[in-house]
Amino acid sequence: MEKLSSKSSSIYENLIGINSMVAELIPSYVGFQNDIYMMGICGMGGLGKTTLASAIYYEYSNYFEGSSYIANVREKSEKGKLHKLQQQLLDKILGGSKKKINNVQEGVEEINSSRLRHKRVLLVLDDVNHKDQLENLAGKRDWFGLGSWIIITTRDEHVLVQHGVLKIYKPNGLDDDDASTLFCSKAFKKEQPEEGYMQLSQKVVEYATGLPLALVTLGSFLVGRTVKEWQSALDSSKNIKGNIHDTLKISYDGLEEMWKKIFLDIACFFGG
Repeated sequence: MEKLSSKSSSIYENLIGINSMVAELIPSYVGFQNDIYMMGICGMGGLGKTTLASAIYYEYSNYFEGSSYIANVREKSEKGKLHKLQQQLLDKILGGSKKKINNVQEGVEEINSSRLRHKRVLLVLDDVNHKDQLENLAGKRDWFGLGSWIIITTRDEHVLVQHGVLKIYKPNGLDDDDASTLFCSKAFKKEQPEEGYMQLSQKVVEYATGLPLALVTLGSFLVGRTVKEWQSALDSSKNIKGNIHDTLKISYDGLEEMWKKIFLDIACFFGG
């Protein structure tokens, strides 16, 4: 089985209730019959799409003759590396490809004519944002053998519709109990708030609206901080209206100036 990235593994371990979510999802959206299943997982950033896809891959990859988890499709595609993802797909599932892929069209021809169509495979395409990416990595169902699963995560439902993906799952945020447990596991290293932090914790959980990434990030930011610092962070959040990136910016704004510069240096380094 392909090893998941440390980021995916970490989030997977921290997301409360993921196993029950997977158990409910699989019978409704994919199966083990002689069919080829395409399923989309769609929703806003921070909702846990990658986490859920990683959990499915981790749980079921051993049931297939070959498997591949293709992460960061959008990012790598925008850098002109889509043909490298095609190579990765073939190398992982076939145990090495006879031909080196130099461009996207070569990749399409190689995938279409390869032994993949005779294999029952599990393929995860994470963070897709354009139909061309799907057409070049999983263009047609008959590229893969009967019983295969192709799972796609995206923020854009229209991409799935354009590709003819009929099974689309839209995760909800965590319920209040699971959200509180996840947040407390980060902020207090246990499942319940410390004395004096109960009401503040409830406010933070309410503000995060069940988004796992927000709960983990805010919990990690607030761990070890005083009640006064918690209140200051909450007061800042009241003035923020917008998406998950605005929510998570609270953590960045709380850094000292030197650490902000270091953070930006690291972010730009990985962004090329």
